[in-house]
Amino acid sequence: MKVLMLTTGFPRFVGDLFGAFVSEQAHGLNRRGVQVSVLAPHERGLARRETVGSIEVFRFRYAWPVALQRVAYGGGIPTNVRSSWWVRLQVPFFLLGFLLGARRRGQSADLVHCHWTVSGLVALWALGQSKKMVLSVRGSDIHMLSGQFGRRLNRSIASRMHRVVAVSEDIANKLVDAGVEREKISVIYNGVDGRFSPGDCLAARGRLHIPSESFVLLFVGLLVPVKGIDVLLEALSPWRDRLGWKLYIVGDGPLLAALKERCAEEGIASQVDFVGRRSSQEIPQWMQAADVLVLPSHSEGRPNVVLEAQASGLPVVATRVGGTPELIREGETGLLVEPGAAAPLREALDMLREDGPRRREMGVVARAHIETGEHSWEHSAATLHSLYRSVLEEA
Repeated sequence: MKVLMLTTGFPRFVGDLFGAFVSEQAHGLNRRGVQVSVLAPHERGLARRETVGSIEVFRFRYAWPVALQRVAYGGGIPTNVRSSWWVRLQVPFFLLGFLLGARRRGQSADLVHCHWTVSGLVALWALGQSKKMVLSVRGSDIHMLSGQFGRRLNRSIASRMHRVVAVSEDIANKLVDAGVEREKISVIYNGVDGRFSPGDCLAARGRLHIPSESFVLLFVGLLVPVKGIDVLLEALSPWRDRLGWKLYIVGDGPLLAALKERCAEEGIASQVDFVGRRSSQEIPQWMQAADVLVLPSHSEGRPNVVLEAQASGLPVVATRVGGTPELIREGETGLLVEPGAAAPLREALDMLREDGPRRREMGVVARAHIETGEHSWEHSAATLHSLYRSVLEEA
């Protein structure tokens, strides 16, 4: 079986988090005997063709000189496009480069798997309905393509696919609301990397130069508006005079300067550390060193960072959006609050700060939840492989 994956993001180097879940699925399928190749955007300094493990990766260019390419990576396509007229001018060339690459690489594939709606649109333009196609839809697709036009576009693309994969029940329901047939939708969860596990907290703090006795909050993700980091900083503002706590923000993005300025305004600059983007190999250490993961997003698909925290034995305080409530057992593995509200978020963090035994018990239960085996990448790849076979067997 030959499968071409079309994606708007794929790891550019070892430890890169962009499109890491696409890479995990591709390698999981490859271990099951599926011949997988990937078409993804190019970036300056990258080879246009390379082999990663047993996966052949092709990268399409869309601007010359290549240093000008700005649509993909960075803060993510939606943020990049909104941030600059220059990026918006590149979008037609991005789509053209993607289309030409898909037309060329798709000819020899038995099945084309499109990650994100834009990849589905490109596949249909490039190959028509000459190939069996599967579309994976994530939270950013739903939120970016909301409104009447977006719903029609989602429905139009999905209706031409042989199957649509949603990463959460919430996204599956939103697709149904947009008019996609429920029988065409399969829910296949992402997995969690086996490197995430409970570890020696003090040793991890020593390696990362984190005060050993501090109450440590952790955020991991892009610094973009949808992540709600400004609400988290507002929630922590009343802690400005408290001693013995730290917030570590792991990630990068266009809001970095504004968020640092916000910390100064709230009087918590000395207690908040922006540590920048870290590789996927480093993230498990940060999880082991933390007391609580915080995810104050305004919208989500099915955030893998929650699974990674749970695998590390961490309780999670997150907003009740998207597929996040599917991952957190309220009061057992974490706490859920409404998005955009600083006071309830602060109350949840206050509770976990003051109640160490309950916090640690939540972490133990969260780890046990992950150990059921349903959250592994092997399980995800096996389910996807079964879906591929079903699609290819159809007349």
